[in-house]
Amino acid sequence: MIGGQKVKVSFWPWQVSVQYQPNSSAPFIQVCGGAILHRYWIMTAASCVNEQQQSQFLIRAGSNRLDVNDKSTQQSEVAKMIKHKRFNPVTLRYNIALLEMTTPFEFNEFVHPICVPDENTADHRYESCHITGYNAQPGDDIGVLQEAKVDLMSRSLCNKPEYWNYTVAADMLCVSEFGGGVDGCETNLGGPLNCYIKIEERYFLIGIRVKATSCGKPNRPNVYLKVYSHYYWIEREMNITSD
Repeated sequence: MIGGQKVKVSFWPWQVSVQYQPNSSAPFIQVCGGAILHRYWIMTAASCVNEQQQSQFLIRAGSNRLDVNDKSTQQSEVAKMIKHKRFNPVTLRYNIALLEMTTPFEFNEFVHPICVPDENTADHRYESCHITGYNAQPGDDIGVLQEAKVDLMSRSLCNKPEYWNYTVAADMLCVSEFGGGVDGCETNLGGPLNCYIKIEERYFLIGIRVKATSCGKPNRPNVYLKVYSHYYWIEREMNITSD
């Protein structure tokens, strides 16, 4: 992530690091972000887990930075990966996946789920929106959790030739900081767009990052999947009968 500010994980306790181990002798490294929905479930982008085996992933929650095992850190291997059956790796339509944990999260002030809105809830006005993720840029803050406040951008504007040139689909939305310089970048693909709905008095998971072909470049707004467009798919696939 670039252009963000350091933040404690207790401000965004649903943020996770999706980590990947290419072979048994290699360390786990962050490849994507994600968000906790339930003690056993997180959401990320399908493109994060498209070709890999579930045994190659580790999910890390409750961390202020990735190079330190905070007392608040919790980790779990992945028991199941569910990608949307209509996911298209070229157009990035339906770029959504659910990962089931082998070990349930223990909820506290550092590890906690975020609510998924239905379309009616998502229609309410957003008081503010933030993107969050772990910084992958070289320097003292590498691996540190960061946040950045962003504005939503109309799809018609985002699809203009000087921006994304008609590649932003109906189930996507754009957020921007028009001069560039604020971006989740490649290693935070699947990371959350967190928006506060005042009438509900809480944050909701409005989107997950689905395009990562630029990093802070001007005229390349961040593109997110509208999570609420897939509310019933999420509910059906998680199939949770109790907490």
